[in-house]
Parts: sequence; C-alpha cells; structure tokens
Amino acid sequence: MPKLLIVRQYVFLIYSSDLAENRKHVHVESRKGRFRQTAKFWLEPKVALVDKGGFSKTELKNIEKLIKENLNLLNRQIEKFANGIKIKTIKITK
Repeated sequence: MPKLLIVRQYVFLIYSSDLAENRKHVHVESRKGRFRQTAKFWLEPKVALVDKGGFSKTELKNIEKLIKENLNLLNRQIEKFANGIKIKTIKITK
C-alpha cells in the first residue's frame, strides 16, 4: 500500500487492488493514540466521501478540502503506481 501523500496527520494511500475498481479513489488514514481511522474518498467524477471511517464531520471536511487542493498531485501519484513506477511519498507541511 503505497503512501501517496502526507499532509499533517493525514496519510493518503492506495492499495494495489484499488486499480481494478471503476473509479479512482484514495484511502485517508490517521492515528490517534492506538486507534486508527481510515476513510475512503472517490476522486472522480468529483471528490466524494465513500466511507467516513470514524472521522468527525469537521475532520472529513478538512480531508475533502486537502484532497481538492492536491487532486492533481494525487492523480499523478496514482498514475505512476498504475504504470509500475515506484512512488516517493510526498510530504506537505503547512
């Protein structure tokens, strides 16, 4: 499961089996102590929440905003992975 992007405490990743699905999507993971939350968002045809994975409404809004701000980057990373190119995790600090 390559990590595509890390922004603050959120890790955006994809699983190899995800490439077989019809629509591009990412999983977003965050750890709070020993607990892990994982949400799923479609990237196409528009960014949309699929599974909230234990995140609060406020967190989900923040995550959706981060996805929209970094949509091109996420799509490029997914394309590299789909084409067998090794992905380097991109970390954004802001």
